[in-house]
Amino acid sequence: MTKELETKELEELYALAQEELKGTGERLTVWAGGDAVNQQDAVAEAFRTRFPEVPIDIKVELSKIHDVKIYEELLNGDLTPDVTMLQTSNDFEDWKKLGVLEAFKPVGFEQIRDEFKDKDGEFSAFRMFAFLPQYAKSGLDEVPESLMDMLKSNYQDKLILTYPHDDDAVLYVYDEMLKRHGESFLEELAKLNPVFIRGTAGPPLLVGKHGYLGNLTGYETAPSQPSQSFIPKSDFFISWGQRIAMFKLTKHKAAARLFLAFVQSLEFQESLGHYTVRKDIELSETWIGDHATTNPFGFYEFMRDRKHIGELRKLMQSYFGPVYGDSPVVDHRMIKLTYGGE
Repeated sequence: MTKELETKELEELYALAQEELKGTGERLTVWAGGDAVNQQDAVAEAFRTRFPEVPIDIKVELSKIHDVKIYEELLNGDLTPDVTMLQTSNDFEDWKKLGVLEAFKPVGFEQIRDEFKDKDGEFSAFRMFAFLPQYAKSGLDEVPESLMDMLKSNYQDKLILTYPHDDDAVLYVYDEMLKRHGESFLEELAKLNPVFIRGTAGPPLLVGKHGYLGNLTGYETAPSQPSQSFIPKSDFFISWGQRIAMFKLTKHKAAARLFLAFVQSLEFQESLGHYTVRKDIELSETWIGDHATTNPFGFYEFMRDRKHIGELRKLMQSYFGPVYGDSPVVDHRMIKLTYGGE
């Protein structure tokens, strides 16, 4: 029954969105946090296929860049994005306190896990993300089972990593490792002389190529990749629900509600498999947040402590040096890499 009611709601919202945009030449604008320009292509394509008469533009940029721009535009009273979905979960809590978010509870809202959403409907989550360690399928005599297994001498000069002081989700992993192993984790890692680059999209694509044997915070790999991701048996890996909201200043509110309802619907969430944020989907594999070595809600708490995050960034820089390079969404080498280039 829920799916039938959701379908009915989507059709009603679709009609309203078409009426709202008709003859304006405008489009639904979504600002999405990410570090590769194509990271939301699948979401955009799913929306366009389902609602072809509602043009959509999803702009991917680092969350910490998007949120600053949103704050500036809110202050000026003229907002570009109709919807935003960002890694910086603390922003949504701050925006709620400021009273700038527009509440909306689609039909399936009650099926979103409670820890991911605001009870008043001012923000929610649209999908899970997770960073998993990965190793090259060739070049190693021993398959790692933990992050600490990847701090051995055979990884000397052969780790390709994301700067932890440039991405708070990666930083959270390092913070959890510090809690478990102390600064010896950083000391041993620094001794291996890892290569650091900006963004989480690049390293997963490079493991198994150019001599790189491992990455501590990658994505779940496909069978065709020359590397293999894994759930660590002991050490921590991060999983979290990416938050999403619309604003009181949103220009295209009908289209925004359509997008929010769609990405939280059973129809869309079923396509996410174990990365769903809903609790009413029967999975054939373990929900990513149910593994013993992750905490799918801990990242929110971590993001609230900005003082601790600032201290951690300084600590990471003391071990690994300052962050170098352009943003990965404008770095032509990274763009080429994410589209299948070398």
